[in-house]
Amino acid sequence: MQYEQSTVTTALTLLRELLKEPVVNRENNGSLILRVQQDPDVLNLWQEVLEPVFGIKLLHAGDEFYLTAGMEEDSIFNYSNAELRDQLKVDTNTELYLCSFIVLTLLAALYNSDDTTGPSRDFIPLAELERLVSSNFQALLAREDVEELENRARMNLVEPARLWNDLALQRPEAVRPRSTNTRWGYLLRTLAFLEEHRLVKIYDNRQVYPLPRLNSMVAHYYNHQQRKNLILELLQGSGGGAGYAQDQPDTPA
Repeated sequence: MQYEQSTVTTALTLLRELLKEPVVNRENNGSLILRVQQDPDVLNLWQEVLEPVFGIKLLHAGDEFYLTAGMEEDSIFNYSNAELRDQLKVDTNTELYLCSFIVLTLLAALYNSDDTTGPSRDFIPLAELERLVSSNFQALLAREDVEELENRARMNLVEPARLWNDLALQRPEAVRPRSTNTRWGYLLRTLAFLEEHRLVKIYDNRQVYPLPRLNSMVAHYYNHQQRKNLILELLQGSGGGAGYAQDQPDTPA
């Protein structure tokens, strides 16, 4: 398909702006959003050319557009382990896998529903997230097929579980809890990384709220049934997922 010059210009302008900002919407670039909405070929160009060439995916919800890595290994936005360790401020791959497991637990807790339109709850307290990570790791260590599960998930599970079990919960006297080698420290480091990418919002180091960008990404990837089933198997084996269907706590005043 041949595209008008104006269509190509608008599509590339949207790419340029998304490389600078995690989200493009009416608030920060209303004129560009209007141009995209007035020219349906812009999204066709993204789907046919930009996404497969760059290994990226354009997500949008209403008037908001987000950019995320595609499933391709050579996506320009895929992080190497070294880059992720640097961003998460951890030293080893075991710590990196621990942070990844925290993210998986967070997703399962917030999106534990067959409804793909959004999260099943508005927020999760950090204390509850810590309990879920702990119970899930305990369940994994009790599984006889954990090595097979590691192979299928392509993720080290046993070493991060042992590391987590050896950690103190927190150091109440610490001035910077995020920097401590405690369970609370790893939770806060992981969530700070997600917050930096405008995926979640952390309130008072106590509650985690999913943001629209995370909702869009989850709807595109996590709710593909095969991937969702594997994540839930990782987290719910041997009863480790208990508590995901708990009643949602009241929003604090």
